[in-house]
Amino acid sequence: MTKFNYLKKLMAIALLASVYSPLSGDNQALQIAERFITTFYSWDRSALQEQMTENDDHQAVLYYQGWAEGGNYAVKIRRPCLLENDTISCSITVNDDFGQAMGYIATDTFRLLIHNGQVSEVTFTADDPPIFEELQQWIMTERPEVLTGPCLDMFAGGNTPQACAKTVSKLTEEFMTTRASER
Repeated sequence: MTKFNYLKKLMAIALLASVYSPLSGDNQALQIAERFITTFYSWDRSALQEQMTENDDHQAVLYYQGWAEGGNYAVKIRRPCLLENDTISCSITVNDDFGQAMGYIATDTFRLLIHNGQVSEVTFTADDPPIFEELQQWIMTERPEVLTGPCLDMFAGGNTPQACAKTVSKLTEEFMTTRASER
């Protein structure tokens, strides 16, 4: 074997090794996660559905997307998704109607599992301050009809997330006025 053919063979092996290395799968999963986040905040429900496997998380994620759209979420800071053990974590800081009315900015963190090129599991958390919990309690006490109307089955199979978010946004202003008058 000539020296040239030997080098050519080594280069082919190195190329194959880089294509099939474990990092390559991680990079693909990170790309899928980044595309998922882009799609989530583009308000394209059907494109988001296509990226996920059908399971219980699926409906909650679609509801949350509708909620975020209805609450006028706007991405303020989008951090790159990160691989954390088997999970990919994506943290997005947003401006929304709730935070604007109550004076805070929140960060949503999505934790994704990727399987066979699709998002197979999604959990999400937000760092909303205690005032958002106060708002929820106030709605349950002062406006319980909202929970049987536009917010029926909120995040649990409900099918009016945009209407729910818009209603909660309007009530946020009333809540803040009431809260200010009580102080």
